[in-house]
Amino acid sequence: MDGSDCRWWTGAVSGRGHGRFWLAPGRVVVAHRFAFALAHGMATLAAVEVLGHRCDNPLCQHVGPGHVVASSYVENRREWAARRDVTGSPLGDARGARRRARELRDLARTDPALVAADLARLRRVFGEQPSLW
Repeated sequence: MDGSDCRWWTGAVSGRGHGRFWLAPGRVVVAHRFAFALAHGMATLAAVEVLGHRCDNPLCQHVGPGHVVASSYVENRREWAARRDVTGSPLGDARGARRRARELRDLARTDPALVAADLARLRRVFGEQPSLW
């Protein structure tokens, strides 16, 4: 999608803003976990404590460096805490994770260029987020 290396989920969204879908009645699958399993296999996914979104975009399905990566609860929480108050961080978006994800998902459904425009607008308002690494 223009303006981002993320692969945007355009389906249902969980309370935390992650993509999700129903595999069977009562069986919800988190979309980025499914993408990770497709890329690395179920055995690798089962060995991973948590998946982290290094891009801070819970809708992202891009498995790889800078996006969805294997992590731990401690590491993921530490990264979140370090980035949430950084100027321009999407983690500090006043809309909250779910509302932000739903609005960006809806923009992606309409026209991917609208997501890039919204991301650019946020960068103008809040500034760029410096890399921690």
